[in-house]
Amino acid sequence: MCGIAGAVGGPGRTQEAFTRAACARMAHRGPDGEGHHRAPGMALGMCRLSIIGGHGGAQPAYTADGRVVCVFNGEIYNHRALREHLEQAGRPVTGTGDAHVIPALYEMYGDAFVDRLVGMFAIALYDGRTGELKLITDRAGKKPLFYTTVGDGIAFASELAPLAAHPAVRHDIDPLAIDQYLSYRVVPAPHTIYASIRKLPPASILTFRAAAAPTIREYWRFDFTDRHQDDPQTTTDRLEELLTTAVADRLESEVPLGAMLSGGLDSSLVVAIAARLTGRNLNTFSVGFEQAAFDESAHARVVAEHCGTRHHTYRIGPGDARTAIDSILLHMGEPYAFPSAIAAYYMYRLAKEHVTVVLTGDGADEIFAGYRRYRIFRGFPRVAERDRHRVDLDALARAGDVAGRYEAVLIDGVRTGLRTELYTPAFRARLPEAYPINHLRPRLAPTEGRADELSRLMQLDCRFWLPDAQLVKIDRMAMAHSVEPRTPMLDHRLIDYVTGIPSDRKLVGDDEKAILKRVAARHLPDRIVHRDKQELAVPLEDWLARHLRPLITATLTSDKSLDRGYFRPDVVRRMAAEFRPADTYALWTLFMLERWHELFLDAPGGTGPVERLELSTLK
Repeated sequence: MCGIAGAVGGPGRTQEAFTRAACARMAHRGPDGEGHHRAPGMALGMCRLSIIGGHGGAQPAYTADGRVVCVFNGEIYNHRALREHLEQAGRPVTGTGDAHVIPALYEMYGDAFVDRLVGMFAIALYDGRTGELKLITDRAGKKPLFYTTVGDGIAFASELAPLAAHPAVRHDIDPLAIDQYLSYRVVPAPHTIYASIRKLPPASILTFRAAAAPTIREYWRFDFTDRHQDDPQTTTDRLEELLTTAVADRLESEVPLGAMLSGGLDSSLVVAIAARLTGRNLNTFSVGFEQAAFDESAHARVVAEHCGTRHHTYRIGPGDARTAIDSILLHMGEPYAFPSAIAAYYMYRLAKEHVTVVLTGDGADEIFAGYRRYRIFRGFPRVAERDRHRVDLDALARAGDVAGRYEAVLIDGVRTGLRTELYTPAFRARLPEAYPINHLRPRLAPTEGRADELSRLMQLDCRFWLPDAQLVKIDRMAMAHSVEPRTPMLDHRLIDYVTGIPSDRKLVGDDEKAILKRVAARHLPDRIVHRDKQELAVPLEDWLARHLRPLITATLTSDKSLDRGYFRPDVVRRMAAEFRPADTYALWTLFMLERWHELFLDAPGGTGPVERLELSTLK
């Protein structure tokens, strides 16, 4: 696991200095050393968290003739098989790390080399023969890459804040990103909060040649079309086989390895399989809360005892929430309002006390139909009382097409009616489309005409919710503590099988993840397999009302906040004064937006927490 950065072309001789400064800023991603490559008009760099390969795994990695060079963030789980394949083809690989197979594979197969990789990765590869830079992201979007054009060149980094510190990058805010953030509490790819910087979407190959616009090609996609009609027994056997292989592949490590264990189905199943495969006591980690409705730690202990793990728990209080807010935003680099990031932050901090690598259960909800909102969407107008607060029922009743109905279910930040009240006429005029904008409609367009609406929603979520809301949280909160997270549920071989299973075998009545539960029943107690799903959440309403209200009120009603021009001051003041429980997520979303402005744009000189690089020092 690493942080990577680089630049090709652009002003003067800035490439190496930017690359070194960006890697230094991302030292938390790779505290075990740096590696750099410099050539006329370009530079690549990385900071390394050493997991596989020891001293022989240092980067950059090169082809035998040195003309292809790459830096890489992630893990290639089949690197040994790939190394053997290359050697049999007469292309011996130097270096012991997994990164070292990449240049030789590219030299042999061109862009198609990526199809042979099993793992998680963000790759920057420079081909000195053609002068092309390739930026490549893994299939699910586990590892991030941000990029921007700089003059006639390009610069990139694993995190947003170091790239935003480049002296040639403007900090103009993207109004469309603001509207999407308020809706979903995240800024979805390809947008960032900055109009000039973009996220490279999952499963993408960006190709850049000096003085030409970059091109992007998608090389793989989730395919939720019915392809597998195996009987239940065969399906269960195949799922268990694929998941076991995925877990086994992710156990390779030269440093201590453990697992996250929330007590839910997904992480519990991963832990059970890992414990059986390793034959040793794993370290497992969870968080707990004083409020019983949010505390899964007792369930986690049941699984830990069942699997024989050494279990560790950290109890989070409201003081911890206040402490984590700024750290979360500094590592995200842009507004992010999922309060579960607070829980993730402390889980990974706890893990770092014992291990460097952890397995997680993330990704199962998206491919096995585990979200409660799928049940709400499919069951409307019958919505259970416990779910009614999660949905804009009026908007759902008015909505016509799938995009309108799902948006009514999905939006839980600042809902459309409240945004209509909040926006100033000047801000609304800056939006590129007539307001209100349904941001889901273009994402659903590729599956237009399919009869299975649930499969369409899962396919959308795998290209939107999964990378932009969930995986970003896992990556930033883990790497904030120099911990590598691995997600067996998102092994692409498992994904390819699961996405081909009809959705009515995943969500059966109100039974979510029905086919995964059949696998889990072979490994876990019934009370874990069949208990109601409890999403990782924090007691936000209680924290806001009892502990964080003064901070949030002062932040939202400050002169700077009210003068930004996005929102009508009278509406903001009213919301802060009333502080209604129904506005809990809206208030939190607005607060995290304003706090991000304070951290990144309101520092002296408008530089934020990362000082601008001085052009005069870039030599």
